[in-house]
Amino acid sequence: MGTAEYEPIARRHRVPIVVTGFEPLDLLERILACVHQLEQGRAEVENRYGRAMRPAGNGRAQALLSEVFVIETRAWRGLGEIPRSGLGLGPAYRRFDARRRFHPVARRVASAGPCISGEILRGVRKPADCSAFACACTPEHPLGATIVSSEGACAAYHRYRRPVAATPA
Repeated sequence: MGTAEYEPIARRHRVPIVVTGFEPLDLLERILACVHQLEQGRAEVENRYGRAMRPAGNGRAQALLSEVFVIETRAWRGLGEIPRSGLGLGPAYRRFDARRRFHPVARRVASAGPCISGEILRGVRKPADCSAFACACTPEHPLGATIVSSEGACAAYHRYRRPVAATPA
């Protein structure tokens, strides 16, 4: 999609955005660039990933994505429906759409019991605020989305076991 897509976000929310790679030095450079922007009172998009990212993005990849997919409203566990947040198969590829072919029964997926994964996903609460965290809810017996994936906040808190303070009321 390119770096240009981030410009309105940086302007509207007055936040620095630095596009970077995933190598440790890339990440450190990104953090430093964000700190510099904050110290200077700037909120801009900086591209520190020039070896792979261009302002306009990859036109060929964008064309292929537009050919195959259409933007749709999607329901996200813990967040609800978000307009234009998902992709579905476009007209030329609909014959491959399992939802159309098999007509699965839609069901709401809610967190089990006391799980507050939706609030954790939104950044409103922390894993330590959840009464089920590391007791009834573990990676082996997950109650919510934030502990299922190794990248989830609860999974990371569980794995690294750093003491965390509960969010003040």
